[in-house]
Amino acid sequence: MFDNIRGVITFEAVAPEPEAFLNALKDSSAAVSELRVKKGKLYGNVYRSDFETVKRVAESCGAQAAICSKKGGIFTVRRYRRRFGLVIGVLLAAALTGYLSNIVLSVEIYGNETLTDKQVENMLRDCGLGIGTFIPSVDLRDTERRMVSSSEEIAWIGLRTVGSRLQAEISEATDPPEMVPTSVPCNVVSVRDAQIVSINVQLGMLVPMLGDGVRKGDLLISGTVDNGKGGVYYSHAMGQIIGRYEEEVTFTQPFEEEKFDYGDTVLRKKLYFFGLQMPLYVGRNDFGSYEYDEEISYLSFLGLTMPIGVIRCEYKPYETETAVYSPEQARAILEEKIKLYEYNFFDEGDITVVDREEIFSETADGAKAVVKYTLEGDIGEIVEIFAK
Repeated sequence: MFDNIRGVITFEAVAPEPEAFLNALKDSSAAVSELRVKKGKLYGNVYRSDFETVKRVAESCGAQAAICSKKGGIFTVRRYRRRFGLVIGVLLAAALTGYLSNIVLSVEIYGNETLTDKQVENMLRDCGLGIGTFIPSVDLRDTERRMVSSSEEIAWIGLRTVGSRLQAEISEATDPPEMVPTSVPCNVVSVRDAQIVSINVQLGMLVPMLGDGVRKGDLLISGTVDNGKGGVYYSHAMGQIIGRYEEEVTFTQPFEEEKFDYGDTVLRKKLYFFGLQMPLYVGRNDFGSYEYDEEISYLSFLGLTMPIGVIRCEYKPYETETAVYSPEQARAILEEKIKLYEYNFFDEGDITVVDREEIFSETADGAKAVVKYTLEGDIGEIVEIFAK
C-alpha cells in the first residue's frame, strides 16, 4: 500500500561500464530494488521521488536511464491534475460525503403507542433536532431533558445517532389506575343517591338489600367483618352495585353567536434545503386569520432520506361573523347537542339510559333544554379503612 502511494518506477539503463554504474547506485541515496540484466541492459525498480537521483548517477557514469513503466495511484492522480473540473468535483464530493455523514438524514421512532411518529418528529423539531440538523451541534442529553419537561405525554426518551440516522426510544406517560390493592382494607360506598337494582359482591359483607334506596356516602359493601367471637377484622371489599338514579343536564343555545366562515383552502410550496426554507411561489400570504398545516416530502437517494424536499403548506383562511338563529333553528341545534352528549357519555359505556324527559324553553337571548335522565350504572366507590 505504501508503494502504491509513493509510486514505483521501473527503469532501464545502458552503461558502457555496468559495474561502475551499479557501484555508484549503491553509494547513492536512491532506494533501488530488483536490479537485473537483460539483453545487455540494466533494469531496476525505484520510488518516483528517487528517479531523478538515478538519472544523475547515470549521467555521471556516462550512462542513459529511461522509464520503462510506472506503477502506483500517485501517477493516476497526477495524470488528472490539470483537469480542474474533475479535481473540484472530487473535492466537492468528498466534502458533501463528509457533511452528509454528520447530519440527520432519517428519524426512527420506537416505543410510541398513542403518539404518532409525526407528532414525535414535530416535538423533536421544536427542540431543534430533525432531518437536516448538523449532529455535532446538538446536545442529545439536553434535548432529552427538554422534551420530557415540555411534554406531559412523554415520561422518558432516549436519543442516539447511528451514522446519519437519529433513533428515538420513547416511553409514554400513563395515568396510574385508581385502585386500591386487594391487601388494603376498604369499604365500598355510594357515590350518588340511587335505588339498588343489581348486586354482585365479590369480597366483603353487603349492607343494603336489593331494591333499597341509598344516599351519597352510604356504605354498600363493608370490609369490617365479625369473626363470630365478639371481635372484628378488616378486609378488602369488592363488588358491583348497580343503582338507578336521576341526572339533570342543561344545554343552551344563544340566538346570536360568533362563528367561523372558512374560505377556499390555499396551497403553497416551499423548497426545504438543509434546514433552509425557500418559497416556491410569488407574493405574500395576506390571509388575515387562518389555520395552517404543512407536510414535508423528502428526497430519497439509494434508500437514504436526504435533507432536501418540498414543503406542502396548506392555509385555511377564515373570517368571524355573527350568526342569527330563529327559535326553530336554535331548538334543532340543541337536539344535536343532546345527541352528541349521549353518544359521548352513554353509548358503548357502563351507563344505561332507562328514561329521559326533555323540557325546552326560550329567553330573550336564546333557547334552553333541560334533559332529565333516569340512568342505571355502578354507584360504588372504594374507600380505604383507616383502623385505629
